[in-house]
Amino acid sequence: MYVIPIRVPLFVEGSRTLIQTDWRRAVELLRDSLGGRYGDLLLVSPWLPTDDPGAAEQRLEPLDAVAGVRAVTVYDARVRARQFWARELRLLRRTFDDALPTAQVVHTGLDELFRPMMGLGFAMASARGVPTVFVQDTDEVVQVPQLAGAGAVDQARARAYVLAYERLCRESVRRADLSLLKSGTLERRYAPFAKNMMVFEDTSYLSSEIAPSDLVEGRLATLASDRPLRFVYCGRLIARKGVDVSVRILARARARGARVELEVIGSGPEEAAIAKLAQELGVADAVHLTGTATYGPALIARLATFDGLLFTPTAEDTPRMIFDGYAASLPLVASPVPYVEERARAERATELLPADLDQAADVLLGLDRDRGRLAELARRAGEAALYHAADAWYARRAARTHEAVDRRRREVRR
Repeated sequence: MYVIPIRVPLFVEGSRTLIQTDWRRAVELLRDSLGGRYGDLLLVSPWLPTDDPGAAEQRLEPLDAVAGVRAVTVYDARVRARQFWARELRLLRRTFDDALPTAQVVHTGLDELFRPMMGLGFAMASARGVPTVFVQDTDEVVQVPQLAGAGAVDQARARAYVLAYERLCRESVRRADLSLLKSGTLERRYAPFAKNMMVFEDTSYLSSEIAPSDLVEGRLATLASDRPLRFVYCGRLIARKGVDVSVRILARARARGARVELEVIGSGPEEAAIAKLAQELGVADAVHLTGTATYGPALIARLATFDGLLFTPTAEDTPRMIFDGYAASLPLVASPVPYVEERARAERATELLPADLDQAADVLLGLDRDRGRLAELARRAGEAALYHAADAWYARRAARTHEAVDRRRREVRR
């Protein structure tokens, strides 16, 4: 088996186990890229009931419809840390004890330290000589202090947490047979300690799903008209994504005369607050909240009708949405968190927004007045899309995984 301990929850309804549509797609891509070499994929995940509010934000599908993928749900994802350590940890160890004898690879990372399900799976696999793939896609050392409160006590706790977290990550990449680290700060932070490292980006679209050039050029040709620029956000509506910041910037840009609109695809706990803010700022007619959308080719085609991806997170974030935008030839217009700055350097398809809202509004106004700049960025985004396509990336990752597993097996035989 190829065992994947991961904190992404599965949803349970009676005897049925359901998986998020976008997570199913990623699992299927991984399964196909490995070609059955390690047997079935086994997801070890926490669970949520389908009546949990989070379920309403997701598109769910039965897991038993996914061939070659099985799951073990280990604890209620809502469990508090004290309950995890007192009750769930023993059961989790037993789950890994049952899975590891038949595991050919354990693929996981380091999750939160208060409920370290993934970290435990990695440690137990590494200790027993099972080949390991260690994956990190968000720099918690940057993100945790940004999300902590501004008070001295909150910041002191955050510093203590990230000190312990960083130490564990360093030790993990030293031990892992293959470490997959998202480019940017994670790469720079842990590369000196990694035994075998591969840099990655998180993508799910296929090469065949990239918006065709004639469609993109048709869109770019309309930039010369008087129509408004249409920006889009696509993802969960939670506070740290900063969609409210986008609405504030857009309102100020429109007050300066910019012809700009925003469509928000997704749902979440901030949805009502965002709609209310748009109403209060007098831009309800320019901010369109359209709810969730199923991930797939139709979504990429829909994104290709917009002019740019507007992303204003309040803390470090590494969303797949950026690359879905590339697949639709959408330039990234975004706040300068470290990962966005990395993308700006790598693909040169990004317009960085200053932290000051008025200055950010001036950037949107400038793009409206110089639409050729937006077209230039859009073409660069399209050029980046093919390299980052999931089928290309998963093929590269599978090859490196095979090499790492074969190397470990040779070492064991000596």
